Amino acid sequence: MSCVPEVDFNKIIYCYHDLGEKKLLKKSLSGLNINKKVLLFYARNSHVPICALPKFRLVLSSRSGFLSFCCNFFHFMSCYRYPIPVSKANIASIAKFVLSHEVGHILDPDVYASKEEYANILTNIVEKLIEYDIDIEKADFYKKNLPSDLEECVVLLKKNLIYRESKAWDIAKNIVIFNNDEDRYLFERIREYALATYNFGNLKNIIKEHNIENILKYRKYFIN
Repeated sequence: MSCVPEVDFNKIIYCYHDLGEKKLLKKSLSGLNINKKVLLFYARNSHVPICALPKFRLVLSSRSGFLSFCCNFFHFMSCYRYPIPVSKANIASIAKFVLSHEVGHILDPDVYASKEEYANILTNIVEKLIEYDIDIEKADFYKKNLPSDLEECVVLLKKNLIYRESKAWDIAKNIVIFNNDEDRYLFERIREYALATYNFGNLKNIIKEHNIENILKYRKYFIN
């Protein structure tokens, strides 16, 4: 985790530890303005990215998952020169906002329809890769002129994800309690950072993130 100077990352760890780590996340979750019970699963010794399981009204997190998010966020802000210092108050607000976003997914009535559409687009991408016999082993396969319908699938996949995430952030804004204007400013910057990560990448990233290379590798076993 060398994305920020070591002293800053050490300060992130110190602030998080001093705030109680798991206790901070539980407190942040219980402080949201919702009328549904949402549970928290927290792993201290294994890496679990912060995410939600809407069907079970469950938010997953871990020590390394939260610290990684904080580290990357402060690095993102430093690159854009936003004046957001590492502090206990800001770490506490980050916990509150990140959890509110995951609860936003849980409260979104269209989340499963959106995910189904996402899966269908991924299927189309796999089918197009096979149809056009694109060799993903070549280092620059994604840089060359791709078929227009395949490029459209990539765009549609990003749009689907960004729309779903944006909706979760919109819901989060209505269930979180802001302490002051600085809190609101931090929320908007975290939202900006999160959505920027979803808009980053290309076909190569999509293939890697969804293990599509394994599907293509073993597809002959699924063909009649």
